[in-house]
Amino acid sequence: MCIDAWNYYFELDEMNQKSYDILMSLVNSKNQRHAATLSIGVEKKASSIFSDNEGKKEKKLEEINRDILRDAEELVDYVEKKFPHVLSKMERIASRFHAVNLTAYLGALTPSEKALLEHKGRSIIYSLDDLPPPRKLINDLLQEEGKTSVWFSCALGYYHAKRFEDFQTVLEKAVEVAESCVVRDDVQILKLYDALASYYIRLWQKERDKEKKIQWYQKATNLYTIGDKIQMYNQHHLLSRAYFCLLEGKKFEQSDAQFKFVLNTAPDNIPALLGNACVQYNRSNYREALSLYKKCLMLNPNGSAKVRLGIGYCLHQLGYVTKAKIAFERVLQLEPENPHALTALAIITFNSVADAADAKKGAQYLIKSFKVDPDNSTTINQLATFMFYKKEYEKSEKYANLGLQLSEKDFLKAESHYLLGRCFHQQNETELAIKHYTQAITIRPDKYLLPRFGLGQLLVKTREYEKAIECFEKIIETYPKDVNTKKALVMLYIRSPGERIDIKLKRETTVKNSLVELLAGTRLNDPTLLVENARYLERYDVESSINEIKKVIDIYQAKAVEEQVVPIELYNNLGVYLFLNKIYNEAHKIFIDCLSTLRKQRDKDESEAKRLELTLNYNLARSMEELGYSDKALSVYDSITEWQATYAEAFIRKGKIAQCKGDFRTASEEFSKIIAFNPRNVDALTCLGCLHMERKEYKHAQEKFDKIIKIPEHKNDPFAHLALGTIWLQQLYAPNRVKSKDEIHVTRAYEFFAKVLRNYPKNIYAANGIAILLAFNAQYDEARECFASVRENSFGIKDAWINLAHVYAMQKNNLNAIKMYRAAIERFGLSQDCPILMSLSKAYWKNGDLENAREYMEKAVNVDCWNVYAKFNLARIYQHLALKVMDTHKPPVNDLENAISYFKESQQMFGMVGDILADDELRYMWKYVNPEQSKELSSKCEAYLIQANASRDTAVKHEQEKNLLKIQQDQAKEEFEKEREEAEKLKKDKQLKRLMEMKEAREAFLNMTKDSLKLPDIPDDKRASKGGGGRKKKTATDDFVVSENEEEHENRRKRKTGSRKKRDHNESAAGGGAPSDESEDEERSSKRKGKKVEENLSAKQSAKIKSRAIVSSSEDSSDDNVKKDISPTPAEDRAPVERFAAINSSDSDSNSD
Repeated sequence: MCIDAWNYYFELDEMNQKSYDILMSLVNSKNQRHAATLSIGVEKKASSIFSDNEGKKEKKLEEINRDILRDAEELVDYVEKKFPHVLSKMERIASRFHAVNLTAYLGALTPSEKALLEHKGRSIIYSLDDLPPPRKLINDLLQEEGKTSVWFSCALGYYHAKRFEDFQTVLEKAVEVAESCVVRDDVQILKLYDALASYYIRLWQKERDKEKKIQWYQKATNLYTIGDKIQMYNQHHLLSRAYFCLLEGKKFEQSDAQFKFVLNTAPDNIPALLGNACVQYNRSNYREALSLYKKCLMLNPNGSAKVRLGIGYCLHQLGYVTKAKIAFERVLQLEPENPHALTALAIITFNSVADAADAKKGAQYLIKSFKVDPDNSTTINQLATFMFYKKEYEKSEKYANLGLQLSEKDFLKAESHYLLGRCFHQQNETELAIKHYTQAITIRPDKYLLPRFGLGQLLVKTREYEKAIECFEKIIETYPKDVNTKKALVMLYIRSPGERIDIKLKRETTVKNSLVELLAGTRLNDPTLLVENARYLERYDVESSINEIKKVIDIYQAKAVEEQVVPIELYNNLGVYLFLNKIYNEAHKIFIDCLSTLRKQRDKDESEAKRLELTLNYNLARSMEELGYSDKALSVYDSITEWQATYAEAFIRKGKIAQCKGDFRTASEEFSKIIAFNPRNVDALTCLGCLHMERKEYKHAQEKFDKIIKIPEHKNDPFAHLALGTIWLQQLYAPNRVKSKDEIHVTRAYEFFAKVLRNYPKNIYAANGIAILLAFNAQYDEARECFASVRENSFGIKDAWINLAHVYAMQKNNLNAIKMYRAAIERFGLSQDCPILMSLSKAYWKNGDLENAREYMEKAVNVDCWNVYAKFNLARIYQHLALKVMDTHKPPVNDLENAISYFKESQQMFGMVGDILADDELRYMWKYVNPEQSKELSSKCEAYLIQANASRDTAVKHEQEKNLLKIQQDQAKEEFEKEREEAEKLKKDKQLKRLMEMKEAREAFLNMTKDSLKLPDIPDDKRASKGGGGRKKKTATDDFVVSENEEEHENRRKRKTGSRKKRDHNESAAGGGAPSDESEDEERSSKRKGKKVEENLSAKQSAKIKSRAIVSSSEDSSDDNVKKDISPTPAEDRAPVERFAAINSSDSDSNSD
């Protein structure tokens, strides 16, 4: 009976399966008709989605309709044929058994709990708790010829028992058996393919080996392809394939189209809704994804907690953090150990952390999530972030590496690389940090901007400013209002203004606008912006930069508390600006104070303190250099290089100090040390190139500058191109110059100079080089204009002045050339520049000024005593100076002595030049001096010397005779002078004696006058009667009776007369020495006449006489005044009393009154 019931069951099941197959075929046909009637765009989209079906062509609408009619008729016929027979059979069984027991029995034998096999009337039953080994089950199914559905049910039993390998084994064997069956059940076979493909996808997700991952992926793809051939539009197959495209992460379009295709036929299909929600979330359509998740929750309120997890993700992305937190907490209520919800809650807690308790709670969420799912990459990355903020960088690095190993998605890999880069960044492992930042950007080049910011910071540290600018410009395109990115770009634009003119102008404008925009409002006193503004101003006005830094320091000091002090970096910047302003003493003091402060604060951040201490020590050494303490600076540089062996600036300064001391070998070694650890260091290559150029090793210099322009980021380096142009220019003036190659050298030099001018149109050095080439080609007018233009635009560059003087000299405009040379020497302090001194001497030579030519050529020889050209030219000048003396008619002995000295010096120098040029190597170096010519000139000097000696003897004899005559003349003159002095002395004695006599007479006269004034007056009538009636002839006494005006007039007249007579007296004295006898006779006669007049006067007349004599003061009575005022006058021209007026007559009236 049991067997009959079992046979009936399988007969019923067979009928159901057959009916189901016909019905599914009917449904598929209807779906195809529906797809055919869609728009053309939908048809194209569907065809692109299912393009991997091989050989299938779209049926025409009429054919599909015929298939539908055929399947419907077949289904009706089959049911009409089978159903009565099955119904009668069921009635017979029911008559023998109770229907309830039969139903209970059949209900207990569901496929999910037991597997039943049919074989010749007996059944085999397996319990899910005790399934046999897969080999035994497979043998049983093969022996009993189990249907495809039975294979699928048995495989599911292994899957529910979590025996996944056995599940895979059974499914793979079921697929193999199903493919070999003659009678195929497409629906059941498709289930097998989809189930096995889904399992392969699971293995693909978990696999870490890339090769095996590819294998699992390929197997799953092949199975889905076969399934498409079986039934392309099967709903379960479409959902499975859509999820596979979704998991790939790159085929969102295909996945979305397949989910929507299912939703068109079944709008409330929850798996399709969930899949479509995932697609919209990955497309950042969070609101649409949220509505789909909510619809799923409405359709099945008691569904999986993952629906609420999706709702939480969408709410969080939309900014509803509180609601998202509630959603995640609801997930934990449904699934207390859901790792995704735990991780999400941890992130929310960390982002809104208010105190240590919140941070601790977030850490607990993360740890619990990690314990539940240790392979969750998101959780591991969040643990790495948490450890980073705790400054446990080793643990953070460990978790980030683990997350990188477990990550399958690109965004998770990128995040892991970013976390690793951040750890290495914080630990100053720059190369590793750059590597991981770059990998993160490579994986997610567009949307993930955090690694770009970190990479930009490191590129700034390594001074790769252009690459850093690219990173920050990419960020500012996405976030144009981000203040930190703007600050970074301002900083970079200041440090790297660009090479092309348009880029320079653009960045200059951006810096100005950004500083104006940022330094406003609440950011007016932003220290970072003020520091960058100071750095921007340092190129134009160092004083303003100093003021800006002092302002920042004042801001910090105003806000300073115990925990916050003024950063040492600000004081360092202040010291640097003072250094740039040449206030070296203050800068030196600031650097010392910074170092002492740093040692007190060093326990705060050791790595930062070391970096800052290096910078301060370097700046201190630079200030020592400028103050003249080079040895102390060198010791500081040595300590810096011992501390950090890759500090390139210290090696450069050590090399420069050695170069200044003339130790080129040590300088080269110091520069080469930098190249050893950084072959692309442009500063070191430039220093080496300049050192070789200074030593005239142009080939080695060319190699160094060629290396610079071969570096991609320095291919347009102006200094390197100018140096290369100068090297080719020097070949035109080299001792080993080959004139046939001049055109090549000119062309190459011009190419380098022109390239600099193309990139930098205002570069005066390139213009100067081109002007030199014009002068070399004898285009003097063009060269002069070019040099003049360069000089006007760069008044402080000596080369333009000197080259302009050279052009004047080439044009034989020697006076202007001399002026320019002298102006350049005075302005730029070139008194120790041998070539310039030689050029000036040559200009004087050309102008015929041999003395100045000799003077400056001697200075050139003193500056560079090994310069053969200078020695040869000086010898020629000496020779010409001596010949000039020899050509003079009867030259003096001193000039002949100088000429002989010049001939000797010239002969000696010519001989020295000849000896130097005897060496082949030196002769090649000084090839423009002919040794044979030197010997010939030396021989001529010897002949000239013989002639000069002979002329000197004749000149000496003539000079001796001349000197003897001169001695005789001098003796005669001395005797004459002696006689004259004796006569003068005698005359002075006589005058002194006469003066004394006059003084005594004056005193006697004064006494007499005083006595006479005491007598009574004579009446007027008597005086009138005696006076006579008519006007009498004027006598000598009338001069004493005058009015005041008449007296003043008379005094002026007498002074004029006296001065004239004095001049006559002086002239006569100068002509003949002692006064003549005639003057003495006149003097005696005047005395006698004076006495006679006095004798003829009566007593009354004597009383009436007013004396005009004046008693002189003690100062006026000195011998000198007496000598000056004494001048004999004729007796007939003056009154007798005038002999006293010679002493002083200025106060006569006052004294007499």
